[in-house]
Amino acid sequence: MINFKIFYSIFLFSIFFSCKQNKQADQKAVINEVKTDILKNIPSNLKIEKQEKINIDNDPDDELIVTAVDSLSEKYFEYWYKNGNLIHEFSYPFVSINYKWFADLDDDNKKEVIRAQGYEDGLDYAIYKIKNNDEILQLYFNPGLKDERYGDKNFWAYPNDIRELAVDQDKKLLVSLDNNYPRDDDHTMPDNQRELPFVFFKGKTTQPDMKLKNLKRQQRIDLKDLVKSIAKGNSPESKISMATVQEIIHDLNGDGIKDKIEVCKNTSLNDKFDQEHFHLPIKIFKGTNSGFELWKENNNLIYSVDNTCASEGFSNIVVKDNYFTIEAQTCYDYNVLVNGFTTFKIENNEIFLYKYGEEYFDKSNHDKKIPSKVWTQKNLGKIKFQDVNESFLKKLKNKN
Repeated sequence: MINFKIFYSIFLFSIFFSCKQNKQADQKAVINEVKTDILKNIPSNLKIEKQEKINIDNDPDDELIVTAVDSLSEKYFEYWYKNGNLIHEFSYPFVSINYKWFADLDDDNKKEVIRAQGYEDGLDYAIYKIKNNDEILQLYFNPGLKDERYGDKNFWAYPNDIRELAVDQDKKLLVSLDNNYPRDDDHTMPDNQRELPFVFFKGKTTQPDMKLKNLKRQQRIDLKDLVKSIAKGNSPESKISMATVQEIIHDLNGDGIKDKIEVCKNTSLNDKFDQEHFHLPIKIFKGTNSGFELWKENNNLIYSVDNTCASEGFSNIVVKDNYFTIEAQTCYDYNVLVNGFTTFKIENNEIFLYKYGEEYFDKSNHDKKIPSKVWTQKNLGKIKFQDVNESFLKKLKNKN
């Protein structure tokens, strides 16, 4: 397995070295190209670092993008010109590594912007759309590289190795999803994404030892569908109002499309530990071809806070095939801890309680053996997921 701390040290050193070389070359080009009349809108206290000619909207005229930095190197400014007129002005915090590429990823006749920005200890890769005078973030991603010299092998993409985004004639990206690949560097994980997908570039790797191994299958997908497929909630723009304590992605109903289970933080509680362990809302999302749709939810299943009970509350969700089990801890008196296991089964479009089990531990007498108990569907009947609550589970202890 790759040591990612060593990997990123090598990676970021190579970026830093090459960035210094590129910066010198860019400075020379800028000095030769500056025209005072075109750049009259740029404040005199800014230092111009780069000029680029890009055809953003596929018409006969190129746009000129000028990048400048303030005297304290705290902020970057971009000025976009067309036919001598200023059409866009963007700003963002200064970063020592700052690259961008362009690709047409939809049907609005405007290229999207792909940026790699950060420092020697980590980079963020992201795709943005230009709408009116705003640059709108679409998603963050992990960068992969396709190098035709190495056949089907996959590599980490470094800015200097990238030529262009790997987009086909239908404007679809080449991606790999559901990898949960480890990264030890400093990078952004946005609240509205369930993962950082791998999005591939074309280019020539300078570090062929930095292979991406064991990635999930690669597929072609357009930008809109990619944003939907990795989004938390019902739509790509939505954000979960409560932080997620645990999230499971799994095909629960056997239709070939992955579904999602979310255990959400209880923000009504003050204590941070309690917020992540007691009376937590659970949401089940059904996977569709256009993203996740809310399917079932239950706000009363996981045990609530009991100040006389020193227990751990929610601990885990385990999924296997069309079953999932919620593991949580409570107590029936001050001494006896109860580890509860609530298992549900997905049947067609419904979710039923399959069984409930309890294991016991006596804190006052560790050697005391207390028989565990299990109640099955034969004892309980068919009870729907949304109808199972804490009160119902506690009453089971009185059943034989």
